[in-house]
Amino acid sequence: MVKKEADYINQFNQTRDIISQFLITTKEIKKTKNNKPYVEFTLQDKTGTIKARMFSNNCKKRFDNVTINQVYNIVGKIQEFPTGSNKYNILIDDIRTSKKYDMDDFKRSAVKLDKHIEYFFNVQKEIKNKELIKLLSSIFTDDVTREKFVSAPAAKIHHHNYKGGLLVHTNEVISICLNLCQIYEKLDKDLLVTAAILHDIGKIETYDLDENNLISINRKGKMMDHIYIGAKMIEQQCERLDINEEVKTKLVHMILSHHGNKELGWGSTVDPLIPEALVLHHADDISAKITKSLDNQ
Repeated sequence: MVKKEADYINQFNQTRDIISQFLITTKEIKKTKNNKPYVEFTLQDKTGTIKARMFSNNCKKRFDNVTINQVYNIVGKIQEFPTGSNKYNILIDDIRTSKKYDMDDFKRSAVKLDKHIEYFFNVQKEIKNKELIKLLSSIFTDDVTREKFVSAPAAKIHHHNYKGGLLVHTNEVISICLNLCQIYEKLDKDLLVTAAILHDIGKIETYDLDENNLISINRKGKMMDHIYIGAKMIEQQCERLDINEEVKTKLVHMILSHHGNKELGWGSTVDPLIPEALVLHHADDISAKITKSLDNQ
C-alpha cells in the first residue's frame, strides 16, 4: 500500500473515510460513559500522532491481537472530536496487519538541531552566577550526557515526542522564562534559566529510542519517573561539586515542583513555593500545551 499525501496525519482537516497505514504506538481498553468497553490506540506516521478508537463486541480480542510498534492497515472514518474543536481522531472499523510498507513513512521527522544546540549553549554563556556556571559546565562537558540530552525525546506521546524533542522543549521553556524575566525584574534570572535548562534532565534516563527512532519508556522511567530521577541527578551533582546549599535546595525544589501543585496530580512532589518555581511550571506547561495544540491543528 502506498500512503497518499492526504492520508498523512498533518493533512487531516475534515470528516471523511480513510483507508491507510499507521504505526500503532499505544493501546488501552477504556469505557464509555455508559460503561461500554472500547480500545483506544495512538496512531503515528512521520507527520505526527492521532488518537483512534475502536468499538467491538470482541474488545479484549481486538486489544490482544494488536502489537505495539507495528504497522497496520486501518479502515475507518476521520472525525472531528469534539465537534467544533478543529481536532480530529479516527473511528476504526477494521484493522489488519500490514506486510508491505516503507518504515520511513512512520518515523517522526527529525528536526534540524544545529540552531537549537547553538541557542542552548549560548544561553549558558549569559549566566553570571559562578556556582551555576560550575554546575552546568560539569554536566554538559560530559560527552555522554551531552549526546543523550540533544537526542532524547521529551515524551512518548504528549508533546515533543521525537528524537531531539527534549532539546527543543527545553529551549522553548528557557525562552519563555527569559521573556518573563524582562517583565518581572525581581526574578533571579540565573537561577530560573538554570532550572529551565535542567528541569527535564531526568528524561535522558527515562526514554529509549530504537533504530527506527521509536520511543519507549524504559524500566527506570516507569519505576521512578523523570522528576525524581532529575532531582536526584542534580542533588548528587551539587553535592559532588560542593555547590552552595541554598542554591542546591532551590534547584532541586524547582525540578520537584515544575509540574505545578501536587493536587493537580501531574507528578510534582511539592508545590512551587518560590516565584522562580512558579514561573518554571507555567513556562513548561505553555511549551507542552501550545506545541500539542499546534500539532493537532
